[in-house]
Amino acid sequence: MTTIPATVQERIVMPSIGLTRPGGVAGGMGLADFMRVVKQRLFLILFVWFLLIGAAVGGTFLAVRYFPLYEAGALLYVEEKKGDDPLSETQAPLTTDAVQRFLKDQAAYVKSQMVLERSLVDAEVKNTLWYKSIAEPDQRIRELDRQLIVTPMEGTSILRIMIRTRSQDDPHRIVNAVVTSYLHLIDERSRGDYRSRIEDYQRESETAKKTVADKLKEIQEFMNQMNQPGVIMGYNMLGAQLHGIGQVLSQLQGQKELYKGLYQSYALANPRDMAISPQMRQLVENDPQVANLSYRLRAFLEEERIAKKKFGPNHRFVKELRGRIEEIDVELAKLRQIRLEEIKQYTRDQAYLAYLNAQDSELSMRDAYEGLLAQQRDLDRQIATYTTLKEELRILEEKSQEIDDHLSKLKAYINQKSTINVRRYADAFRPIDRYFPNWFINVPVGTFAGLLLAVGLAFLLEFIDTSVRSPSDILRHTSLPVLGTVPDADDEEVDIKEIEKAVVDQPHSMVAEAFKTIRTNLFFSAPADRQRTLMVTSPHPEDGKTTVAANLAATVAQSARRVLLVDANFRRPVLGQLYGTGNGVGLSNILIGQKKLEEVVRSTSLPNLDLLPSGPAPPNPAELLGSHYMREMISSGLGRYDQVIFDTPPVLLVSDALVLSAVMDGVVLVTRAHVNSRGVVNRARELLERVNARLFGAVLNAAQVRRGGYFREQLRTFYEYQPEGGELPAGP
Repeated sequence: MTTIPATVQERIVMPSIGLTRPGGVAGGMGLADFMRVVKQRLFLILFVWFLLIGAAVGGTFLAVRYFPLYEAGALLYVEEKKGDDPLSETQAPLTTDAVQRFLKDQAAYVKSQMVLERSLVDAEVKNTLWYKSIAEPDQRIRELDRQLIVTPMEGTSILRIMIRTRSQDDPHRIVNAVVTSYLHLIDERSRGDYRSRIEDYQRESETAKKTVADKLKEIQEFMNQMNQPGVIMGYNMLGAQLHGIGQVLSQLQGQKELYKGLYQSYALANPRDMAISPQMRQLVENDPQVANLSYRLRAFLEEERIAKKKFGPNHRFVKELRGRIEEIDVELAKLRQIRLEEIKQYTRDQAYLAYLNAQDSELSMRDAYEGLLAQQRDLDRQIATYTTLKEELRILEEKSQEIDDHLSKLKAYINQKSTINVRRYADAFRPIDRYFPNWFINVPVGTFAGLLLAVGLAFLLEFIDTSVRSPSDILRHTSLPVLGTVPDADDEEVDIKEIEKAVVDQPHSMVAEAFKTIRTNLFFSAPADRQRTLMVTSPHPEDGKTTVAANLAATVAQSARRVLLVDANFRRPVLGQLYGTGNGVGLSNILIGQKKLEEVVRSTSLPNLDLLPSGPAPPNPAELLGSHYMREMISSGLGRYDQVIFDTPPVLLVSDALVLSAVMDGVVLVTRAHVNSRGVVNRARELLERVNARLFGAVLNAAQVRRGGYFREQLRTFYEYQPEGGELPAGP
């Protein structure tokens, strides 16, 4: 026994260290995957390919014998003579789009019923096998319309007319008859078009002449109604009057605004603050009373001056004169103020009166102006009407003359040419070679298409197959590390009677080496003390979980570790029968408290490996697996063994494995190649992850050896590498 600690430690979730997803796997199918699919399904690809090649060869042979087609074609040069149109004023060339549209129009006309009906009455056509093979006339027209091919040649003015028939003597006759019918009808149609245009222009000419006469009559009546002489000749008396009155009106408006502003300035101002002009002062001084007082004042002043010289300034008479002067001066100032106020009031009244007079004059002049303006507007309308009538008359006369000119050109042109330049560019000749089928096209195309279809079928089968077939499928679609891959026992070169004991019975087989690889990867997936309790489960029954558990336990035991293999599958216990210990007592007895581990454990023929059978089937396996007896059993097992491996029921069928995984250090998920689908494996992984189970990785079981398979080259190389002449020495 090794010195690994025997105590049950708390399980710590650790990242898996096993095989991880390669960097390029998640990117989709690469070249290696492509080659693998081709190798795996090479027989199917070759079978389908050769089958389709044979179908192409056989179909071509039958078509040559019973359904040959011969093609004949003619070329027509078709050009619309745009520059020769007698009604065209310019020689502008047609654009590329216009040429292509015109050619398409003519191609449609070639296949019209008129052309086809005329073609079918041709004697050459009636002698063809094609014509004789169709009894109904209407059916002949429909078939000719369906088989006749008319296409414009890109970048040219050429129409290609083709037909394919089963007789070598028919196609050129039919095509030439169609071309002849088209040429005849296009000439007749073009001349008929011009005749109809002449009739249209004649009607238009008569209508135009009548319209011109009516317009002349209308102009004369209008001139008679105009009451302004000389207007038509360019004289406008109203305009001159209107201009003069307009100038007077402008002057009156200026005067009105002047008087209005003056009056408003007087009316709004305070009489005391009103400015006194020199004219106002002059009017005050010219007042008789003011002038009289001013005269008296000047007389007294002169008398005072004389008295001062005669009597002195203090004389009584001088003082009396001074008093009299002061009285007159005061009286004169009052009189001047009164007269000034009267003059201010008079000035305001005169300004207002002038404003009213200017306003009346403006209104009177405006009425006169509006009257003349109304007359001028009416006159302008009459002039505009007259001008319009004259312009309409000119246009009508020009149009009438243009129609007459076109009519003359059409009458001269109709007897000269067609409007479409059509000529035979190349006649149809009797075909020399067969058009269809063509051996040089059908067989290579069939070969290439057959290869594409065969490979496509192989990849279609590959994509619709969602089963897990290789380790790369597990890595790509489930995100689980792969601990190893076990080849199918049927593909082994050595005879393995019991795959569950392959490591013991055939230790040097490829299967045994695969389990040793799984053991090695498992050892490196986590520290030894973190993988002492290990559960092996699978999504479904028959996936090989018991095989993996038994062989994994054997390989671990061969590495000098004490291993306890526990059969925890109460539904279908197998390990007891496999090792010959029976299931009389076992795990179920421990879980109900009847037995201890050391009482029911059984030794095996392999050193370091003991077995704990399942025991009698209990009615409630899940409850027992989650009981404290299970934890006690695990603790007891870890005290006696280095590693305890549990074989459990499928995780997708019953909950036993989910309950047990919660107390395990790790879980190994076994998947069966070509049986388990990717979705099944993912569901199993998700269920285990929901209960916080630690997944060490997956084991791909029963990987088949086939062309392009995972183990084909490895198996051959493995057995070629073995020493000749005997068994390998036993060893771990």
